Amino acid sequence: VDSGLPEPPPHRGQRSRVEDMRQQVVDDVIVSKHPAGTMEDDLAVRLAVASTDPVRRSYAPPLSAIPVAAPDGRLVTLAPRTHPIPDDEPPPWHEAGALLARLHSCPVPDDLPEHGGRQQFAAAVAEADALHPGGSTDVLRELGLHLLQSWPVPTRVAVVHGTFDLGRLGRLPGTDAWLLTGPHTLGVGDAAWDLAGPAALWGAGLLDDASWFAFVGGYAAAGGRTPTEGQPWPGLDHPARCALLMATVAELRRCPGHPQPELSPAAEVLLAACVKAN
Repeated sequence: VDSGLPEPPPHRGQRSRVEDMRQQVVDDVIVSKHPAGTMEDDLAVRLAVASTDPVRRSYAPPLSAIPVAAPDGRLVTLAPRTHPIPDDEPPPWHEAGALLARLHSCPVPDDLPEHGGRQQFAAAVAEADALHPGGSTDVLRELGLHLLQSWPVPTRVAVVHGTFDLGRLGRLPGTDAWLLTGPHTLGVGDAAWDLAGPAALWGAGLLDDASWFAFVGGYAAAGGRTPTEGQPWPGLDHPARCALLMATVAELRRCPGHPQPELSPAAEVLLAACVKAN
């Protein structure tokens, strides 16, 4: 089956990613063809880190840490096929939080590049800029530019996933443990970046309280740093607004009439949240 990365709806806490990557499942192997311009050295380091303890304990490890160039020059990598969260199974929010806490506690390798989230955010801003002007989506241009210009210095540098959402969880065949997938965005950054997607959807009312607090509870229980209950979480503000914009752009992409979209109910909620975040 040849497909791009999934475009899941936001109501289960997933935010679509802006990626020009193709994937094909061959038996029990996922073959990924990465976007043109992907840096081979950076990708190789990310794969090597995901294949090595202690980071390896949190990931479905790549089958090879060496990318291979396709005939058109784009890089190809191999990963084990994993089973996603079944639609009839409650999302494992507590387990997801614990996985991220363990990842964030890993020592930061000297040669690990910045995580891939900023690049994907910049792509989402560019996509928002291409939307038809003069309507309710104009706020995305202003918000995106402001967030790019005010990019903060990480308050706590950690090994981060870079594009975490529930779509990045999988179980290896015959196992029960949830693992992270998608090591191509693994890198150095603020730990808050990996918490931002669920935080943005919770703030917009698209993720319920029970799921959000299970996620944060799992993170804290596994050693992740969180504020005292009732206290603000200032380090999460900028990443969450970035995640909100990316989720909004992804939802607009699904709307009829794109790039002059007819807004879905979810898009209306997300745009209203962007207005408040601007």
